[in-house]
Amino acid sequence: MRALRSFIAATAVVCAFAVQPAAARDVRVALDQAFPIRLAEPAEGVAIGNPSIAGVSVQNDRFLFVTGRSYGSTNLVVVGEGGRVLYSGRVVVTPDETDVVMVTRAGETARLECTPLCRPRPDIGDGEASRAIAAQITSRASAASSN
Repeated sequence: MRALRSFIAATAVVCAFAVQPAAARDVRVALDQAFPIRLAEPAEGVAIGNPSIAGVSVQNDRFLFVTGRSYGSTNLVVVGEGGRVLYSGRVVVTPDETDVVMVTRAGETARLECTPLCRPRPDIGDGEASRAIAAQITSRASAASSN
């Protein structure tokens, strides 16, 4: 009987934590990357403070993705039934410098992504030399999305 009471108490504690909002946890996502958030309860509304910093893609009422759009921080709020806050936290968008080599010449910075061959990887704030590469990337992306 004592074991049964302990099991019931432990189950109650686990259930209580399972429905708590993830309010204390900040979301850190790399630029141009997605971060999944799974909710314990169905969401009825989602708001992002500054959509130029991060975007939110709702897959269903319990699953969404936060995508880094530009460097900085903003907030994310998810509400459930009756306007109850399910999640409220900060979203911080950081650079993804994995396999990146930075070359600086005469005040101009160029980034190369080396996985294993090095190719240009323009980034926010790069100089004039990166603008042509960024335009090519944008053109290629829009051609791919129109198909």
